[in-house]
Order: sequence, then C-alpha cells, then structure tokens
Amino acid sequence: MINAITGRLVAAFPDHVMILTPGGVEYRLDVSSNASERLSRLSGEEKDSVRVLAYLQHREDAMTLFGFYSEEERFCFEQLQTVPGIGARQALKILSGITVENLVKALDAQDVKTLSKVSGIGPKTAQKLVLQLRNVLVLDEEEDNASPSVPSQYRDLIESFANMGFERRAVIRVLDRVLEENALLVQGRDQRSAETLVFPLVLKGLSR
Repeated sequence: MINAITGRLVAAFPDHVMILTPGGVEYRLDVSSNASERLSRLSGEEKDSVRVLAYLQHREDAMTLFGFYSEEERFCFEQLQTVPGIGARQALKILSGITVENLVKALDAQDVKTLSKVSGIGPKTAQKLVLQLRNVLVLDEEEDNASPSVPSQYRDLIESFANMGFERRAVIRVLDRVLEENALLVQGRDQRSAETLVFPLVLKGLSR
C-alpha cells in the first residue's frame, strides 16, 4: 500500500499535482482543489520537499493515485465512499467544494441545506451523509479550529467500542486524548501492539 509520496512539487493544477521523488520517479496524484491550493501556497523551499498522503484505487481497467494534504482529508475521502452512491471521483469532487472543517460542521449541525449546495451533493445525498457520517466525522469540542484528529488506522478500534454500545463521539474524543497522552509509548509499535496498549486506557476513560 502506498501511504504517501515525498519529493519535489513539480506542478499543481486544480485537479491534480505532480511530485518528483528523489529516485527520479514522477507521480501524478489526483487531488481536491482545496488540497491543490494549499500545496500551491507553499514557499519555494517547502515545494522542494513535500509529503502528500496517498490513496491508491485499483480497478480492473485502471489504477488511480489520489493525494491529500492531511490525514483528516484522506479520512473524509475514505468515509464519503462508504455512503451508497458515492465513489472516489465524487468524494474528491465534494472535498473540492467544501473544506473538511466545514463539512464536519455541517454534518454535526445536520445542515442538509448547506450540504446540498456543494457540487456533487444533492438533497437526497445530503440526507444520506448526515445519517451515515454525522457520528463518524466529528469535531473536538474543546478546540475551535479542530478537525477529525484520530488516525484512520484506529477506525476498527472505534467500531469495536461502538459495537459495545459506547457513543461514537465519546470514543473518538477519549481515544484522541489517550493517543496524545501516550504518544511516546505508542510510537514505534506495530498496529496490533498499539491497539493492545490503547484499548484498556480508552475503556477506562469511557467508564469514568
């Protein structure tokens, strides 16, 4: 799996960017216009060494590499595709029409009207988004400029607690705090080892 592409930003277009790696391989990554704009604003030195998160879509007729400026944007991209009728292209189109933060705020407020105005989302799709993603894409209530902050690799852990009957928002909030407080302990561990360490701490936090 390709997690990220690191190298020099050769060009940034509204719908894709070109990254030249130190090994001489040039990659094209399809991106949202918001991601392209952020990358375009980088200084000259910053453009010489950028890291663009990636998502590889492998289909029978083609392989497409999508790029993202943050883990939050990639997580939203992945979650949008869990909604019936939304594919990778439409998910990217949605993220071009609204920022991650504003998307999450609209979902949290069940603001179907605002969502319906976004290119790629109609009234029916907006309702589906609210029903399916409102408790998945959340804001940290303690931070004004917060966005979904829990790494996507912990989604299965979140689902486990949700299946146990815990409210998803509370699980994400506690998990976020546990990861921050135990960053040094989690660092360097494989996924299973990290989850084994984190699980009881999250459970303790939810049981308070």
